[in-house]
Amino acid sequence: MSPSARQRRQRHLDLLIGWGNSLRQDDGVGLAIAEQVQGWGRPGLKVLAIPQLTPELAPQLAAADRVLFVDAVLAPACPSPGWRLEPLDTSTQAVRAAGAGPLSHHASPGALLQLSGCLYGRTPPAWQLLVRAHCCELGTELSAATAALLPEVLVAVGLWCGDA
Repeated sequence: MSPSARQRRQRHLDLLIGWGNSLRQDDGVGLAIAEQVQGWGRPGLKVLAIPQLTPELAPQLAAADRVLFVDAVLAPACPSPGWRLEPLDTSTQAVRAAGAGPLSHHASPGALLQLSGCLYGRTPPAWQLLVRAHCCELGTELSAATAALLPEVLVAVGLWCGDA
């Protein structure tokens, strides 16, 4: 292995991807979280705040040591306390099942992980952080209920990043 390849491999890179629609109130919570975390300026953490997951993200997934996907989830799918942080099963079977269906310019975390593995031979460990969306009407501000979850959610993100 060349010295430059060894240096690249020794550097640790976490990738946080927050996505959603900032014009639909709480659907933009993934973006809001990503933007706040980006302000932390943590070395070794790359943060993306994007409107949707696309196949073009596969090389960045393959280059990451770990990935955290951050998105909104409708209230019935998210029990108390209003958010959940959970590992994604990145085994080949689970990734194939989660990524079922054709890739387009709207992909699931599972589909992107599958693409990363197929194209680059690497599927990094991945987690998803889902935050309850209380209101997805037209608007650029988070609802008060979802905004109230942010301090607790940001602590969880800090712990995922390795804060003591």
